[in-house]
Amino acid sequence: MLTQHKLGQNRHNKKLKRKNKKYTGPKYSNLEKMLLIAPLLERAGINMFGEDESVSQITRNTTTSFIE
Repeated sequence: MLTQHKLGQNRHNKKLKRKNKKYTGPKYSNLEKMLLIAPLLERAGINMFGEDESVSQITRNTTTSFIE
């Protein structure tokens, strides 16, 4: 049989685990995912960003990444 003190410790430890949990959300935005596959599509003849823009022109100035 667990004592009241031990039960309280368990509750407190669970609370700390929830509080200190790291963020595990998406690493890349939808735009970044699209830019990753765009070169493959360009080689296949599918241009996602219009006729006059290539992917290398667009990817040069991206600063939206969570991972840098």
